[in-house]
Amino acid sequence: MPHDHPEQAMTFGELLEVIGEQQRRLTVLENAFSWLTFCLDDKANQLLIHSLRLEGQNQNRDEQLQKHFISFADDIEKRLGFSATPPDTHE
Repeated sequence: MPHDHPEQAMTFGELLEVIGEQQRRLTVLENAFSWLTFCLDDKANQLLIHSLRLEGQNQNRDEQLQKHFISFADDIEKRLGFSATPPDTHE
């Protein structure tokens, strides 16, 4: 943020409000995405979980983001009752 116009600077309280709002929006998106998995068949869900795990191994992403991908894959897997096996793509 430029310091040329201090009247446009955000206060710490305002910044916390923005961060809190973004966290709530991300929680809604994550929940919505998780519930959408119930609309997919087993094979599509397994492919989704596998893809999330691959993103969790993507070295172009920072370590924290990789952990979030893996955690999200784990959460979906638990919610659906799947085991941690990769999908069979030869069917």
